[in-house]
Amino acid sequence: MNVIVVGAGGTTRALLRRLSARWEVVIVDNDPDRLAQIGTDREITPVVGDGSSRLVLERAGIEGADAVVAATDDDDVNLEVCRAARGAGIERVLAVLNRPDRSSDYRDAAVVSVSPSERAARLLEAHLEPRRVSSAPFADGLAEAVELRIAPDASVRGTALRDTHSDTWIVAAILRDGNLIIPHGDTRFEAGDRVTVVGHARDLSTIIRTFTAGESRFPTSFGQRIAVALGSVTDVTTALEAAYLVQASQAAGLTVVHPDTSGAADAERSEEIDTLLATFEDEISGVDLQTRPVTGSLTDALEQLIAEESIGLVCIPAPSGNPVSERIAVVSLIRQYHDLGVALLVSRASHPYASIAVPARRTTAGETAARSGIDIAHDADLPVLGVAAVSPTFVGREEEAVDARRAATWLREEAAVQGVRAERRVLRGNPVRILAEAADESGILVLAMPESLPTYLRPGLAAYVARAATSSVLLVPRQPRS
Repeated sequence: MNVIVVGAGGTTRALLRRLSARWEVVIVDNDPDRLAQIGTDREITPVVGDGSSRLVLERAGIEGADAVVAATDDDDVNLEVCRAARGAGIERVLAVLNRPDRSSDYRDAAVVSVSPSERAARLLEAHLEPRRVSSAPFADGLAEAVELRIAPDASVRGTALRDTHSDTWIVAAILRDGNLIIPHGDTRFEAGDRVTVVGHARDLSTIIRTFTAGESRFPTSFGQRIAVALGSVTDVTTALEAAYLVQASQAAGLTVVHPDTSGAADAERSEEIDTLLATFEDEISGVDLQTRPVTGSLTDALEQLIAEESIGLVCIPAPSGNPVSERIAVVSLIRQYHDLGVALLVSRASHPYASIAVPARRTTAGETAARSGIDIAHDADLPVLGVAAVSPTFVGREEEAVDARRAATWLREEAAVQGVRAERRVLRGNPVRILAEAADESGILVLAMPESLPTYLRPGLAAYVARAATSSVLLVPRQPRS
């Protein structure tokens, strides 16, 4: 079979490396040196001349050709070559499209055109956009099929297909846990889904934005409100940080449990609580405040509140004392709230925060903390400080530092989806010290709840950091509250 290729550029060289031996190739180009160079790749018949000239194409054997490829960097030349090939009755006529706005000219000439720049851009974008898996054009480039990954913070997560409708694109398939789903109107998108969307090429940016846009959710994945106990003057600073977090998150409001003063025998104590509540209400504004008078233990009342209402975050004052007693108290707090499905703020009233510190780690715990931290940073209009702690050089692996840098890059990409600026730091040394210092610099550090219950002999990283830091530490569950 005979093919004439007009243009001896890079696209032609790549094509020659892929064509099977059954093709006899004629290359037409104005530049003899380029023809000589391209002839080193495989055996060709070179023809020097202007490929848009009918006479030159006749010398190249167009009357007996089975296919013609126009691969110059000039669309006008390519179109002339294609018209001549069509006039010679050649069925297979292909062209390189240099300017996408000329695609209609090729369609009018009944020619299949390929844009190397568009294909290269598509591949590059798939690697640059972390939530886009792949894409491919069809229908002469008028349509596009794109596969996208649904992230935990994606705005479409949890929504039904019928509520994500467009007249110019459809959701064709969902890959979930290795199983193919052909979706219907009631199908809901879940984190981790790989969604294939087919639509008009001009709407590609809208499609990508719809399925990859991030949306802050903290703490609503665990509950709608933030809770705090107010029983003494020392509790006021914790309650104020709780109110600050209501405004720096998607929380619907603040619920305060306090001693019931109605009918109390201790008039002085009743007056103290009433004064505390009045003072607190005067210091906060723009926060939906609900008070819950309770009898008995405020700690028990908080647990009861979590069981009965939609509470996503509980704020508890950080324990004080000597290092041993503080560590024991922090472990007790984590054990108490570990299985309740709510976030726990070990509060040191370090608000307003300068930034939101999170660990830069590609683990379940690291990603859990990062996503909550990004949410808070978005709502509080703050940057994220991503800190990766790696072992000292003399005991660590070089791969550990590489993994840390990759995790820090991932964090920046995920933060950028919500428009949050992220600073990366990869530091060598003791992770407890590094994370505690990050907390103190930022005002708050977000960590994941330990996977298993800590013990007093083995407190774990979260407990050690929550005790060592002089700023607040927020511990978030690894799974949404059921």
